[in-house]
Order: sequence, then structure tokens, then C-alpha cells
Amino acid sequence: MEIEGIGVVTRLGMRGLKNKGLMEISEDPKSGDFILVISKGIREKWYWKWLRINLPEGMWRVKCKKEEVSEVLNKFLAEKILA
Repeated sequence: MEIEGIGVVTRLGMRGLKNKGLMEISEDPKSGDFILVISKGIREKWYWKWLRINLPEGMWRVKCKKEEVSEVLNKFLAEKILA
């Protein structure tokens, strides 16, 4: 495993990679619960010459406690994203 900190320019330069999915992790400040938005099979769609959006094949929202976040992510990776 190789972990490397990158900047925005480096991230933008990674366009040629096949996007398997996205994971967004947010915390509800009122309840302390974590909200995960997990998308699978992201594909780019160009509108006109300047607008690009990412469309997922599937998308899920999970509300869980902090202790459950890694368990939920591992489950979705195994069953939905990498399957």
C-alpha cells in the first residue's frame, strides 16, 4: 500500500483513471451521527463543451454511529463497489 498526500492539480491530472466509486463522509452536528453517501460506477457526462458532471450507476445513504463507519465502508466495498 502506498499513501501519498496530493494537491488539487495532481487530482485533476488523474482524469484517465477508471472511477469505480465515490465515498463522502459527513457528520451531523446535532445528533453526532455520521452520514455516508456512497456511489458506484461513476461515469462522466459532458454537456456542451464546458460542463462535465459525474453520474453514478447506484447511490446509497447510510446513517450510522462513528464506531460503525469502517464496518459500513468495508461492507459496501466488498458487496457493491469491488464485486
